[in-house]
Amino acid sequence: MWHRFIEFDEPVRTVEQAARKVSVEKIAKSIVMMDSNGDPLLAIVPAQSKVSHKKIKIALGVKDVRLASPEEVLKHSAYPAGGVSPFNNISRLLLDPQVLKNERVIVGGGDIDRLVEIRTEDIVNILKPRIGDITQA
Repeated sequence: MWHRFIEFDEPVRTVEQAARKVSVEKIAKSIVMMDSNGDPLLAIVPAQSKVSHKKIKIALGVKDVRLASPEEVLKHSAYPAGGVSPFNNISRLLLDPQVLKNERVIVGGGDIDRLVEIRTEDIVNILKPRIGDITQA
């Protein structure tokens, strides 16, 4: 799988911080969430979008979803909050189709001072996420 690491001299916990070095239009966030059954899921959305809890609840057929705590993020993904890669221990993935607009995408690189550029098709072909609109209008 082709990839290119992008290193930072300081922690990158927000899209705004990452945008100082890379194009925000190419960034995708990997957001760890928990459903009402206590099971984790990963939502992959464009950096400037907000995840829609309502759309995710409907897509998964669950009563509720919420953002995972930093402790839950580390426990389920094996990465610290702010550094979550889409390639992690969570098997239930949702990918917003807006992410597919770019041939390559920049995602969390496993630590808060590293991003990684990867081919968008690799996310689809390797991780096999459920693709659907999961962002707020």
